[in-house]
Amino acid sequence: MGADGDAGFSRRQPVRTAAVPGDGVTKAPKPRKPRKPRGSAPAKRSAPAKRSAPAKGAAPTSRSAPAKRSAPAKRSAPAKRSAPAKRAAATKGAAPAKGAAPAKRPSTATATTSSPPPKGLSGYLVRPDTSGPKVRLGILWFLVAVGALVMGRWAVIALWSGVAGTAAWQVATAWRATPGGAELPAWGTGAAAGAAAVCTAAAGLGTGLGGIALVLAPLALVTAVAATGKAATDAAPAVIGAVLAALPAMSVVLVARSEQWAALFLVMAVSFFDAGNFIGAAESSSRLEGPVTGAIGLLAVTFAASAFEAAPFDRVTAWIAGAVMVLACPLGQMLVSAELPSPTAHVPAMRRLDAYLLAGPLMFAAVWAMG
Repeated sequence: MGADGDAGFSRRQPVRTAAVPGDGVTKAPKPRKPRKPRGSAPAKRSAPAKRSAPAKGAAPTSRSAPAKRSAPAKRSAPAKRSAPAKRAAATKGAAPAKGAAPAKRPSTATATTSSPPPKGLSGYLVRPDTSGPKVRLGILWFLVAVGALVMGRWAVIALWSGVAGTAAWQVATAWRATPGGAELPAWGTGAAAGAAAVCTAAAGLGTGLGGIALVLAPLALVTAVAATGKAATDAAPAVIGAVLAALPAMSVVLVARSEQWAALFLVMAVSFFDAGNFIGAAESSSRLEGPVTGAIGLLAVTFAASAFEAAPFDRVTAWIAGAVMVLACPLGQMLVSAELPSPTAHVPAMRRLDAYLLAGPLMFAAVWAMG
């Protein structure tokens, strides 16, 4: 047991002796400091593991490139690119799609150039233009027209001849601006104005003379245009302008020449119709509201004329004349609109005469028949 214990002890702590020269005694050397376990050496060698820290900073940048090259997995963007397709599919029925905006621009242009009137006869009714001092101009026109009747025949001839000439020029100019009327010579619009003024003045001098002028004026216009080498049909804008403006102006002059009270009844009735039509149709969504309110103003004048029994009418015939004008005034407006390139053509002087187109000749026929 002791031997085994010593042996075990010597195994654990072996004693080494070193020979010292000159001395026969061997001394035991000083015990050395115990060495660190061998397992710690690898701990020092673990520096490469510490070097792996830079490897984490450097190597991932280079070696992780394949990980970044996994971007092809991110290049599943084609799947994202399919989103526009889905959006396009979702917005096919949507009107405000961005891609559809260019397609809408042509339709807007066509709408502004053509501006077709509403379907049916109501499309030819006048929609008053409220821009500018229209009310003051209407009042001024009424005062001038009534004042000319009070002043006498020559004032009536001068006023209505000037209005007829201006209206004819505007109508011929509007037609000449269209492709169908572009062949009319530049002087054709002025010739139309002169023809309408001459016809109106001739009516003030005599009924027969006015009729002859109304027949010869269109023939003179056609002959003058044909003399320039153009077709006779190229004079159509001038003929339309001259006749369309001369008829209502001539009828007012003829009525004033025959019976002044009847002319006053005519001018006041049509003026009140125009005023009511302007008030009713200016801001209304319905084109029929204007003629209705205009008819109310006209019937008010008719009531006054029947009460005073303005010659040559009595109470009954005055109401008959008023009822006829209630229908004739809007029909005259519609006929003028039908003879223009567009119902919305800018012809303000002609719009002062349009309600007289049928009402004026009918009033002249009634005065001639009654007296």
